[in-house]
Amino acid sequence: MTAVEHQLGAPTAQSRLQDFISQMTTQYADTIDSMDGTWNDNILTFELTAMRMKVSGTLTVNDDVIEIQGTMPFALSLMRGRLEKTMEQELRKLLA
Repeated sequence: MTAVEHQLGAPTAQSRLQDFISQMTTQYADTIDSMDGTWNDNILTFELTAMRMKVSGTLTVNDDVIEIQGTMPFALSLMRGRLEKTMEQELRKLLA
């Protein structure tokens, strides 16, 4: 699990995340095969397929922290640390 603290409150953080996800889906359209996500209050359940590899999980937006949990194929798990670090850095910039 990756957790990123913020001071925005849940509604503002969720709004920024929704915009960010839309931008990333557009920006990386040539790499992303499919991106599906459903918000249920403050929890996004997602499934992303890129380069024929599926990543799925949940993103929970709380008043002071965002928590991301997910599963990925073995081929990506070899880069898990790097992926988590990059995701954490991007979220910190987004929520600053």
